[in-house]
Amino acid sequence: MAAVHHEDLDCREELRPGKTFVYTTGTAMARFLAEIEPVLIPHVGDEVLQQLPAELDSPAARLVLKGSSVLLVHLVAHGGALGFLVFGRKPDRPAFVAADLTACEEVAERAAVALHNARIHSDEATASAVLQRSLLPTPPPRLPGVEIAYRYHPSSHTTQVGGDWIDVIPLPGHRVGLVIGDVAGHGLHAAVVMGQLRTAVRTLATLDLPPGRLLAQLDAFAQHLGHTQLATCLYCVYDPTTGRSALASAGHLPPVLVGPDGSNDLLKVPVGAPIGVGSVTFDTLELLTDPGSLLLLCTDGLVETRGQDIEEALRALGRRLTAQHSSLEDTCEALMRRQHPEGHHDDITVLMARLNGIPCDSPRK
Repeated sequence: MAAVHHEDLDCREELRPGKTFVYTTGTAMARFLAEIEPVLIPHVGDEVLQQLPAELDSPAARLVLKGSSVLLVHLVAHGGALGFLVFGRKPDRPAFVAADLTACEEVAERAAVALHNARIHSDEATASAVLQRSLLPTPPPRLPGVEIAYRYHPSSHTTQVGGDWIDVIPLPGHRVGLVIGDVAGHGLHAAVVMGQLRTAVRTLATLDLPPGRLLAQLDAFAQHLGHTQLATCLYCVYDPTTGRSALASAGHLPPVLVGPDGSNDLLKVPVGAPIGVGSVTFDTLELLTDPGSLLLLCTDGLVETRGQDIEEALRALGRRLTAQHSSLEDTCEALMRRQHPEGHHDDITVLMARLNGIPCDSPRK
């Protein structure tokens, strides 16, 4: 990829930033890159221009190089050539001499390290994003008695991918497990830990454990992962045949419950220590919800603002959720448009569940 800076000449057509040059085996430039030896040309005259490698022979290159003094220095990192830098001085300036080579090589060395690190970071971010997308449930499942909508927005730092996750797990008896979690940190490692914890939750859910015991088992599992990465997690089991829910939290934000009459509550789920602390017990909150109630689970990126209390921000969020929308998807989208600021520095994850219940002939007990 080419990056160009020239004070006077417009070379955007042929030497535009980002343009790709391919130097095939056997060409002069391929040999130059393989030899990793700098080249000093004190003066680029007509004779030198006639000997330009075909890969560099273009009107723009000739215009830039003619009459200049040129140094070609390799970009080398970890023993391999990533490319090269071309330093040029206009004809009205002193020509490069051998003494200039040391300074140019130092610039090239720093540029090569920066380029190498950027490539590693870009590859890691790409791998993290692919892993995270593969583990986010999509599209929302269709389940009896409950309507689901969710959103995940990575942080505005495009090279940063975090450990947020959500899951919706069908359970026996038309019940459903709702999960939201947040692994501390960003990048590939956080995404890998997120994948391990999400898989563990799904496995433990098949054992039909109550929320408190499931989080305790998840915490025990985390002790064997060989790292000290902490994570928050909230697990809720909703039974649409009875309208009952059970919730437990490992250091996660409390959920918001909006009733069909427009009332809203910040649920006081007992908060245990984050997953990864070890030897922790988790208490469970049980409650009865009216058909049509809306349950909101989110990560702190949705409401965390400097100088504002998070619980108050969640209550304000609940008040805004009383607005009527044609569907839960519309409600979720409207929330994200309002709460998703430009330039946010954390991942934002939202899971909404409309707890409609399953009508039955006998009254609920």
